[in-house]
Amino acid sequence: MVYLLAIDIGNTTIECGVFEEESLQTSWRLSSEINRTPDECWHTTAFFCREAGIPTDSLSELALSSVVPHHAHNFCRMAKDHFDENPLVISVDTCPFLDIKYSNPRQVGADRLCNAYAGFHFYGGPLIVVDFGTAITLDVISKTGSYLGGTIIPGPMTAAKTLHKRTAQLPQVSLVFPDSVIGQSTDHAIAAGLTWGVTDMIDGMIERINDEVKQTHTVVATGGFAEVYSPRSRNFSKVHDDLVLDGVRLIRKQSRGSI
Repeated sequence: MVYLLAIDIGNTTIECGVFEEESLQTSWRLSSEINRTPDECWHTTAFFCREAGIPTDSLSELALSSVVPHHAHNFCRMAKDHFDENPLVISVDTCPFLDIKYSNPRQVGADRLCNAYAGFHFYGGPLIVVDFGTAITLDVISKTGSYLGGTIIPGPMTAAKTLHKRTAQLPQVSLVFPDSVIGQSTDHAIAAGLTWGVTDMIDGMIERINDEVKQTHTVVATGGFAEVYSPRSRNFSKVHDDLVLDGVRLIRKQSRGSI
């Protein structure tokens, strides 16, 4: 059996997954704050594969998306050392089949390309993919699968940390939805803003996008906080865990001419 190691390297976390054909066998998350050597990347990968009962000698391919170049370099070096191949690093240059309408396509993060491509593959268009990460991204895909662009909003944990660090007295709070949006303590007030306020901001942007293109979009949530926010929204149709890893897999498959 041959397995694909798919990786998405973000500013806060590195999401890794092992696919057998279309089936995600196991996945894990690492911190992006630690700079691992290629050998450390391999030992970490081997550990999680052994935990899932996947023989490391069955791993033979790597494809990745990244917004952190030095982490991507280390994983690519790992692949050359252990797989004897140059992995697919997803970008507009390596995926000429992607129809990107951005004014400068090279400014689109590889993770956003993966979300858009996988989102259209599974759900068709018109589509909005909302990814809850370090930033909240809303990516808009046309009914024919073109990537039209989107919106970037500070993620809830990014906003919480900034409030805490840049003020003298505001505490850092957990992302728990309070029953009331009228805060009766500082913690309560911040929590209401970071939960209900962020939810309403996302809903407002989705509705503005619908109005701007005069179409109602299917809306798919993904990312670390998707399960927290999507039930409170009035617009989400689906939560798709690991959508970005599915995008890495699908783009690699398309680049090999297998779709």
